[in-house]
Amino acid sequence: MVQPLPTIDAHTHALNQGSPLIIIGGAEDKEREKSILKAFLAWAGGSEARLLLVPSASSMPEILAEVYRLLFVQLGAASVEVLNITNRYEAELDENVARLHNSTGLFMTGGDQVRLCKLVAGTALARAMQLASTAGRLVIAGTSAGASAMGECMIARGYSGEPPKRNIVELSEGLGLLKDVIVDQHFHNRNRLPRLMTAVASQPHCIGVGIDENTAVVLHGDGILEVLGEGTVTVVDGSELVYNTINDIQSYQPLSVGNFRIAVMAQGLRYNLRERQTL
Repeated sequence: MVQPLPTIDAHTHALNQGSPLIIIGGAEDKEREKSILKAFLAWAGGSEARLLLVPSASSMPEILAEVYRLLFVQLGAASVEVLNITNRYEAELDENVARLHNSTGLFMTGGDQVRLCKLVAGTALARAMQLASTAGRLVIAGTSAGASAMGECMIARGYSGEPPKRNIVELSEGLGLLKDVIVDQHFHNRNRLPRLMTAVASQPHCIGVGIDENTAVVLHGDGILEVLGEGTVTVVDGSELVYNTINDIQSYQPLSVGNFRIAVMAQGLRYNLRERQTL
C-alpha cells in the first residue's frame, strides 16, 4: 500500500538522527510550483532558514548562485548567502567553516561533480558538512552534480545509453555525506541505468540511487528514503549478485551480471536503505 507523504515540517524532525539530505536529480522546477525547492526550504527552517549556496561545481558560479539566491529570497528564506569555493585553501579557512556553522541549510548547485570534489572533498569544510549534518544542525541539498557529489563513492564520469561495460563509468571519491550509496542524476531522462548498474557491479556493497529530473529523494537519518517530484527514483541493489564478471573482462567488453534487485518508485513511496526494501 502506498503511504502518503508526511507534512514537511523542519521543526518535527528527530535531530538526534541527523538532518535529512535532499538529493535532487537536476532540472528541478524553478518557475511553477517549485515543490522540491520549497521542501528543502521547509526542512531548513522555512521563514527562519539561513541558507548557504555553494555553486563551485558550475563553470558560471556567480550567475547560477544569483538564480538560486533570488529564488530562495522569493520563497521567504530569512537570509541567503553565497560561498563560492575557488581553491582548496578557501575550503580550509576557519571563516568559511564558521559561515557553514551559522547556516541552517546548504544547497550545492549543478555543474561538474569532479570540479566540486577537487575543491572541497577531504577539507575542513567537507568535514564540517558531515558533522553538522549528522548532528542535525544542517540540512544539505544538492542538485545534479551537487547530488552525485554527496556520496562517499561518486560517479565521476560516465556514458549514457551504452550497454553495461566497465569503461562506461569512472568512480572517484565524493564528499562522504552518503555511506555505501552511489547517486546518479538526470536518470531516465538520459538513459543512465546501464552505467549505474555497472557502478554497483564494481562496488556491490553500495546501493545505486538513480534520480530523474525534477525529482528528489529526502533521505532521513533513520535510513528511510522518500520520493518527491514528478519523475521516478530507481534503486539498484547488488547485494545478492549470483555472478559478476566485472573483474574478469577487459574494460571495453560487455558485462555479465545476475540477480540485481531493482525498485522503481514515484512520489509517495519510501525505501529503507538499511533493510534494502520498499515500504
